[in-house]
Formats: sequence, structure tokens, C-alpha cells
Amino acid sequence: MLQKTYSIYSDDLNDVQLFIEAGKYHIACWCKKENDDKLRAFEFFLCDDYTGENIEELIDNTRLFSRLLTMPVACTNFFWHNDEVLCLPDEKKDNDFVKANFELMFGNSINSKIFSASTAQCMVAWRIENQLQYMAQQCFRGAVFNHQYLPLLSSLKLSGNAFYLFFYPYYFTLTAFKENKLQFAQTKKYNSAEDVLYFVLNSCKQYDFEKNTNIFCGGFIDEKSKLYEMLYQYLEGFQLLKADATDFASAEFTEYSSHYFIPYINYEV
Repeated sequence: MLQKTYSIYSDDLNDVQLFIEAGKYHIACWCKKENDDKLRAFEFFLCDDYTGENIEELIDNTRLFSRLLTMPVACTNFFWHNDEVLCLPDEKKDNDFVKANFELMFGNSINSKIFSASTAQCMVAWRIENQLQYMAQQCFRGAVFNHQYLPLLSSLKLSGNAFYLFFYPYYFTLTAFKENKLQFAQTKKYNSAEDVLYFVLNSCKQYDFEKNTNIFCGGFIDEKSKLYEMLYQYLEGFQLLKADATDFASAEFTEYSSHYFIPYINYEV
């Protein structure tokens, strides 16, 4: 199943950088120009979970309905958005240590490879099925591959103690900072509003955050949904992030709530 839910384009799409995010149940495509933070186009597709055996078919089907995946671009940046990812101290680069932590958290996987890269906050390590990585590289030759946590963590504007909560189809990413230092980052699947609320409240308790700690929220959450109402009611510091009109190169973006695009506007590569 593939369903296109957003297709927004500005007039000038010449010499742009293409960004692709592949989550378990979505494909997001957007573009910007170098040294220009304006979001110039955005496409979003819902899809079924995929593996290395069917990702080529998924990408081929996506191209049938995508303008961004079929036009010439200056460069392509591809980001995996999977939940087999760890944030570790940057000095912990020993391969055996990283592998042991993956096996402890996610189990053994003999047909996968662990990749890693550093941010100012930590080392991000992620594990991808070998065939999945290979087929994606064949579909997007010359693309730079990374994990979604790398540009996301780099884009957050830190101000003391805070949570950042970003929603995607069927799952969310929660990061926590105390005195501007990363405490944790996790991506979790959810089935109900209660699932999200419990995880946030439990994280506050385990990491000893004050109940009024700011919880900045963005991504695909509807302000009229039960999810939004419950989080707003029970989380004292809960607030939606808002993008400025100057962040968009087309007036079409303003037809949607600006917090939908927050996870993508500030991607830094």
C-alpha cells in the first residue's frame, strides 16, 4: 500500500538538494537550496513496512507519484528513520562495545550492519539489514546515507531542560535534555494517546525532570485529536512548535499547520 498525503511545490526547484527520509511506514521527500533554509517542496507517502526484498518495488512505485524523485537535483541525502538506533558517548567507539549494546537492546541480527556518526551531543549508531541498505544504495546512486537522528539532534535549539517530541505515522521520537546535555533519544511505536502519555510521564520520572519542564512538540499531530487534547491536559509544559512564514518558499505550506513540517525545516547536513 502506498498513499500520497502531501505534495507541495514552489516555483523555483532548480539546483536543489533532495532529502529523503525512510521510516517504517512513510517516505518523506523535500528539498532546499544550499545556504538557504527555506523549505521549497515537500512530499509525504504512507506505506506498509518493508524489507530489503521489496524496497526497490516501493521506491519504484513512489517515483510514479513523485515529482521530486524524478527531477534533476544537485545532491541527494537519504536518512533512515528506524528504531534500531542508539545514542552513545562519543568516546565509546569500540566496535565490540557498540555491537554488544545493540544485541542487548534489540537482539542478535547476523544479516545487518551497524553504522555510526557523531554529533555535538553524542555518537549515533544505527543497524540496518544488509540487503535493505544495498538496495537503497542501488536505487539512489551517489546519495549520502545517514540516520534521521543526526540532523534532528543538530537542529534542536537547546535552552536548559527540555523534551522534544516529534510525531510520525504510528510512532514518535522523544529526546530529553538536561542543562543542554542529551539524556536520551528514543523512537517508539504507539497505538493510543495513552501509550504516548505514559512514556513521556515515565521518562520525566526516571530522569528526574520537573513536572513543568518544557515539552516542545512538532510533526504529525492534529490539534483536534484525542492525542493532542490528552497531552495538553496532562503535560504542564506541553507546547507546539511553530514555524515562521519565512521558512517556506511557497504560500501553499501555509494551508497546513506549520508544526507538521518542524522536523524537516531545520535539517542540517
